[in-house]
Amino acid sequence: MRRTKIFYFIPNLQQGGPEGQILQLIRDLPERFEPVLCVYHADEIFFDERCPPGQPAHTLGVRRMGPAALDRLTEILRREKPDILHSYRDKSNFWARLAAARAKVPITITACRNRMMELRYLLTERLMSRRTRLILVNSIGVKRELTRYARVPPDKIRVVYNILDIEHFRPPTEVERAEARARWNLEPGRRAWIVPGRIGLQKHQLGILWAMRRLLRAGKWPADAVVLFAGRQRDRMTSALVRRLARDPRLAAQTRFLGAVKDIRSLYWASDLLLMPSLFEGLANAALEGGACGLPAILSHAANVDGIIEPGKTGKTGQTGQTGWQVPTASIGPLARALDDALCTTPDALAEMGRRSRAHVVARFAPRENYVLDQMVAIYDELLAESAAR
Repeated sequence: MRRTKIFYFIPNLQQGGPEGQILQLIRDLPERFEPVLCVYHADEIFFDERCPPGQPAHTLGVRRMGPAALDRLTEILRREKPDILHSYRDKSNFWARLAAARAKVPITITACRNRMMELRYLLTERLMSRRTRLILVNSIGVKRELTRYARVPPDKIRVVYNILDIEHFRPPTEVERAEARARWNLEPGRRAWIVPGRIGLQKHQLGILWAMRRLLRAGKWPADAVVLFAGRQRDRMTSALVRRLARDPRLAAQTRFLGAVKDIRSLYWASDLLLMPSLFEGLANAALEGGACGLPAILSHAANVDGIIEPGKTGKTGQTGQTGWQVPTASIGPLARALDDALCTTPDALAEMGRRSRAHVVARFAPRENYVLDQMVAIYDELLAESAAR
C-alpha cells in the first residue's frame, strides 16, 4: 500500500515548543504515513533525542526566506510530490502556501502556535488562509486572535493541544529527585523555582526579577530560595537587560542562568515550583510538562488561557483544588504577591498542589494514550478523504 507523504516545513530545529512538537509527531506517526522534513537551515538540532534517523531530509541553506529560497522550496515540493504540506510558525506558513500553490500540492495545513503574530503576517493571514485547507492552533487564545484580528473564518481553525508524553514527564521517585538536585547543585533545604523558556520579552523574565527585587527590599525573600532561568538568549536587548538586572547584588545570589537545557525533565524533578508570567503564549508547553511532573506553578493570565493551572483563591496554605497561582498579565505587584504567597506555603502544601497539578493536566490535556496523535491522524485522514471525493 502506498504511504501517505506529509511534508513538514519549519524554520529550524533549535530550542522551542513547536520544534520539539513537530519531531515528536514525526516520530510517533503510524507507519502508513511517510514524513518528510524541511527547514531553512539545520545548523543545530536541539531535540536530537526526538529526531528520527535521517531527519531533516532537506535544508534550504538560508537564514531568511526570499525569492531564491522560495524557488528552492517549490523545486523540492515538485520532486517530493507530498499529499499534504504541513507548515509550522508564521514565516514558514507564509512561504509554504506560496510554494504549495506553485507546486500544486493537494492539501496545505498551517500551524499557528503562539499569540502576538508579527503584524505583517497578521495583516496577510486572512488572504493567505484561503490557500489553506485548515489552520491548526494549540490554544483557544490563538484561535481568538486569528478570528478577531485576521478575520479568519472560525471553521478554518481547529484547536489541537500539544502532544504531552505523560510517561516521560511524570513525578520523580525520591531517588530520582535526589539525583536531579545533586546534578543541579541544589543542596538539601534549598528551594528551587524554575523559569523555563528562552530569555526574551515574551517570557517576561524581567518581570520576575523586578518582583523579586521588591520582595528582597521588603526582606521577604529568604536566602534559601533560588530561581533557575533555563533557556537560550533569544531577544538581544531583553537578554542584556535581564543580565544587567540580575547582576544586582541582592539578586545575584538568588538567581542562576543555565542556558538551554536538553534534559529539562531533570530540572523539573529538581525544582519545587514553576514560574511563567508570560506576556503572551499559545499553549505553554513547559507549563504542561512541569505540571505533568508534579510542579505547582505561577502563571500569568496570558499563559493560562487554556486552564493549565486551577488557581482557586490566593492564600498562604493553598486550598482544595488549587494547583498554582494565576496573576494578571504584565502586573508586577500581583506577581510579587503570588511569589510571596508561594514562599509562605509549606513544602508539604506545595507538594500536594503538585500532585493535584499532575492529575489536572493529565485529565485535561492527555486523557488517554496517544490522544493528540490520534487527533492529528484523524485530521489528516479527514482532509485526504475530502480531497479524494472532489
